[in-house]
Amino acid sequence: MPITCFIRYEIDPFPKDQFTTYAESWARIIPRPGGHLLGYFVPHEGSNYEAWGRISFPSLAAYEAYPERLRFASCC
Repeated sequence: MPITCFIRYEIDPFPKDQFTTYAESWARIIPRPGGHLLGYFVPHEGSNYEAWGRISFPSLAAYEAYPERLRFASCC
């Protein structure tokens, strides 16, 4: 059964472009250790201080292994 993580970010609404840059860099990193990025969502209507990220994994075991694998994927 797939697992999807929903990440809520509280961001400063004025330098929103900085969050976009952050999200784009993680979009290249997340797949390396086995995550599937469903998307980052930057506010454009309504609340302007919340952004979201969604990452999916094929199983609970893949999700549990992800943090250790991410540690090595993000450094190299």
